[in-house]
Amino acid sequence: MQAAGYIRVSHEEQVEGHSLEAQTHSIRSFCDSRGWNLVHIYTDAGRSARSGSRRPDFEQMLRDARAGHFDVLVVDKLDRFYRNLRGCLTTLDELGSCDVSFVSVRENLDFSTSWGKLILTVLGMLAEIYIDNLSAETRKGKLQRAREGLYNGSIPLGYCKGNCSSCTDPNGKDYCSYYGDSDRGDGQVVVPHPVESVAVCLAFQWYTTGDYSDGAIAERLNAYEHSLADGTVVHFRTKGRPGRFPPGRFTKDSVRHLLQHIFYTGVVPYYGKNKQGRKRKRNQALSVFPGRHEALITPQDFKKAQSLRQRLSRRSRNDRGKPNVHPLSGLLICDTCGRRMRATTVGTGHRYYRDTSRIEHLGDCDQPTLEAEEIESQVIEFLRSLSFHLPSDWREQVIKITMPVEQRAAMEDGKQEVQARLQRATNLYLQGHITYEQFLAEKHRAQVVGANLRPARIDDIMAVGQVLEDFDQHWKRAKEPLKQNGLLRVALAGVRVQRYELTAVQPTLAAYPLVRLCRSGSDGRGPIFK
Repeated sequence: MQAAGYIRVSHEEQVEGHSLEAQTHSIRSFCDSRGWNLVHIYTDAGRSARSGSRRPDFEQMLRDARAGHFDVLVVDKLDRFYRNLRGCLTTLDELGSCDVSFVSVRENLDFSTSWGKLILTVLGMLAEIYIDNLSAETRKGKLQRAREGLYNGSIPLGYCKGNCSSCTDPNGKDYCSYYGDSDRGDGQVVVPHPVESVAVCLAFQWYTTGDYSDGAIAERLNAYEHSLADGTVVHFRTKGRPGRFPPGRFTKDSVRHLLQHIFYTGVVPYYGKNKQGRKRKRNQALSVFPGRHEALITPQDFKKAQSLRQRLSRRSRNDRGKPNVHPLSGLLICDTCGRRMRATTVGTGHRYYRDTSRIEHLGDCDQPTLEAEEIESQVIEFLRSLSFHLPSDWREQVIKITMPVEQRAAMEDGKQEVQARLQRATNLYLQGHITYEQFLAEKHRAQVVGANLRPARIDDIMAVGQVLEDFDQHWKRAKEPLKQNGLLRVALAGVRVQRYELTAVQPTLAAYPLVRLCRSGSDGRGPIFK
């Protein structure tokens, strides 16, 4: 009998343990006792056995079974083979059609007989119930860890456990200057990695300028030379995946993944599963909890990066990787046909906005090609008028018109409670009752609670108001078209134009209350609209 073995571990952290070796030993011993010739052992390390999961060696085993390379497949235990009853029975039926028998060492059963098939059905059903219960308990455990401010899964690039004296991080030895020193953490709360954290900060810094694409940032990170404390120069690299692939060069995909990770702002996202049983996407976290780890990126920079990514998602880039964006790109709309107008630049350097209907021959539209400077100046003048008519007490009025009296009173009570809590923590630290680390943790929690007292919508309105209040200065600083486009999008969702006349201006949701205040003329200077 020509026998083949199949072994598997389900979690990455098991790859370096003894689980694979124990399964191999069990299969070899069994084949030796039967006098079978063990021709090959197929191994899937760090792979799930649930239905739909991709297992490269499992798939290769099925191809070899169809080719007649072995007569019997041996596994240490049934759940190493499959945890889904339907998939298990289907695969065994496929093996049977290839005249390949199946044996599980631990259950000591030959499933090629009628009684073996009956027991197989019972065992497969039990395995499926077990994995469903395990999944439910795992979800509960992950949610609780997130609530406690602890990360789930593999540690993101930029952080490590801080166990320097017994470091097993892929980017530890010969890469981190703290390797082998005294511990910087307890292994539960992650700490900034001295080299990786620099790469993360640089990636966000470069991206938020709007001058670099994901691919361009990957090239810059790979070429960057970082000096350690002892003078050693290292090149940035990814963390890799234990048991799958080692640390390596940055790619466009790895940079995109990095730039969308909210964990870097000091919070812990919990994703859970969607209705299809799949983990939600990076920007679809079910809940976000205050983390106990140190933030590498401010929430403002992270939000800026996500907003920029959304704006550039459909924009082409030039040969140097810079986006082709004009101040009114994505904002200017033809009032005749309702289609967006597209920015173009001719060889002389003159810029224009053209109706999409004409460019793509979608129909007849009498909207002429507009000179960019002329129409842009009208939009800028409109925003200046908003700035001029904005009441001096606009902050108080925004809170008054967007929050009920009861909610405002509760917010003030909450602020006082946060201040008192922070003062208590300060006193306890000064009196020596708590450590500095405990004081910082309490301060962070107080700041998070304080930030959540005011609804996020009001914070967005306040941010727009600060831009409008000093629009001229903001516009002078935004010298590049991409930054000018971002500035206009803070207040405007769309601008309708008929020839060179602005027919309608649609404010963003956050700017709408401020436009209402400007129209009311509450500062005595009169309304901006006739």
